[in-house]
Amino acid sequence: MDSFVVERWQRDRDAFLDEARINGVEVILRTANERLDVQREQLLELAQFGIDVLVVVPNDAEGLSDIIESIRNRGVPVLAYDRLVRNTAIDGYISFDNQGIGSMMAEAVLNELDLRGDEDSAVLVINGALNDYNSFMINRGIVTSLTPRIDSGEVRLLDSLWLQTWRNEEAHDAIEDAFDRFGHISGVIAANDLIADAVVRSAAARGLAGDLLVSGMDGNLAAVQRVAEGTQLMTVYKPIEDLSRRAVHAAVELATTRILHGDELIHNGSIEVPFIRLAPILVTQANILDTVIADRFHSYDDVFRNVPESERPPR
Repeated sequence: MDSFVVERWQRDRDAFLDEARINGVEVILRTANERLDVQREQLLELAQFGIDVLVVVPNDAEGLSDIIESIRNRGVPVLAYDRLVRNTAIDGYISFDNQGIGSMMAEAVLNELDLRGDEDSAVLVINGALNDYNSFMINRGIVTSLTPRIDSGEVRLLDSLWLQTWRNEEAHDAIEDAFDRFGHISGVIAANDLIADAVVRSAAARGLAGDLLVSGMDGNLAAVQRVAEGTQLMTVYKPIEDLSRRAVHAAVELATTRILHGDELIHNGSIEVPFIRLAPILVTQANILDTVIADRFHSYDDVFRNVPESERPPR
């Protein structure tokens, strides 16, 4: 794994280990703490343990190609978990519909702008980390949804910013600079909840919390709380337990047959890779009960902790 900085990755780890235990699969776990050099060393170390399959969350989509090639040359199949490994042969990829996630976030902001009827709908995009290919797939979905509205003059795109890492501090600097440059911002399409957190905090400092439309992704507890409170418009919930469960079974399939039966193929810059694609879920204030709470991803009490009891929906 790359790191546990973001809350969701801890859930991935726990769910993966639980499913592996149920299926009698031994897991050797390493985390690189967001360092490419450490992850490269760890992958070589794992390959020497005589593992049957490698499941990897790459720190850098392009930075592991030679290591992955070396591992596969040892006869070890490789499954990319939720982040695509680029420009080298791998045996499978399991993730969510990232382009669909981008469209989902953009459409949520655009639909709310329509409802508000702002005369000047000015949108800022803050994309994810440049070293994560998911960022580019998500951006593709955002662009697909935004372009017709920009071309028609209904929406004004202020800027499309890119971060070096999925870091709250970097996102904070980006949104602060954007407020200084543009003044009025109607909505921010933030590529994940960590970025959304920085945006909402910056908006709150300017008295704009709840007025500035902010998207997000991952369904982190703090983000779902903000959705419940009305300071974040939406988040994208990705059922981690399903992802982890299917990843364990895909890894076993690769270890035993060397062939993964995916839902479709995705080009990783080198080959067509079998892709198991899962469906993301839009979470808004209106459907929190039916999504993350119904799935027990978060509890009712945790989600509505900061919402007055009189304003909470019935359980």
